[in-house]
Amino acid sequence: MDERRPHLLLRIAAVMAASVLIWQLMARIGELLPEGPQGGPRHWVNALVVCALAVPMVWLARRYLDRRPWSGLRLTGPRRGWRPFLVGAVSWLLPGAAGLALVLAPGWVAVVPERSAAGTAAGLAVLAVLVLLFEALPEELIFRGYLYRNLNTVLSGWLTVLTQAALFTVFGLVLWVPTAGWEVLPERLPLFLGMGVVLGCIRLVTGNVWACVGFHTVFQTAAQALLAGELFTVGGSQELLMAGAFLGPFVFGVLVTVLLTRAEGDWGARVPDPVS
Repeated sequence: MDERRPHLLLRIAAVMAASVLIWQLMARIGELLPEGPQGGPRHWVNALVVCALAVPMVWLARRYLDRRPWSGLRLTGPRRGWRPFLVGAVSWLLPGAAGLALVLAPGWVAVVPERSAAGTAAGLAVLAVLVLLFEALPEELIFRGYLYRNLNTVLSGWLTVLTQAALFTVFGLVLWVPTAGWEVLPERLPLFLGMGVVLGCIRLVTGNVWACVGFHTVFQTAAQALLAGELFTVGGSQELLMAGAFLGPFVFGVLVTVLLTRAEGDWGARVPDPVS
């Protein structure tokens, strides 16, 4: 492949700008549809628009801006990707379930299903697919795939983790602040930054974007299931629920990943991006 390609900063800026435009376009299209329940037509359209545009966008950027093979992004095929996906999912589930149990057992928090067992399971399955298409796959492909891969050619592993987390935070705030106002900054900034750092660490440890997709999918599925009020009604302290169910995975998720994979990653290495 031709080595004459745009400067790294131009490539990063182009992909960041294209990502914001995709999510803005999704929002405009979504406004044409009536508000609906979780898993309704509007949610599906949003998910399909984002996924159908973000994945080809990264493919085009990889081919025509990077001029490098897709395999360098470390989003492997299903045969090699399901194990890292499960590692990422379990890395959230173990500390998340343990933390939730800690606040449920004394009665500090109550979680009551709104549907039958079969209906709840079906609702969670549908929500997980929507999260995968709408958030986990496109966002991880962009940030822990494309941007991480490019940054890691010039930055050490730990600096790559911090830099892509900063870009992820900027992306999230650019989408949230114009509609929700600056008052969301104290809540959203640490959330986006912390999430970006944890997912970046999982990417470094596993060397596979699917692990990040798995963690992201379970996190957002649990958050939307518990907080949206359509699948479960939550009683008691909302702060204890957040601390119990969601703080643990962000504190211990990377450690669980290390224990499951028996890998630590190379935090000081800059990794070349070979042409073939």
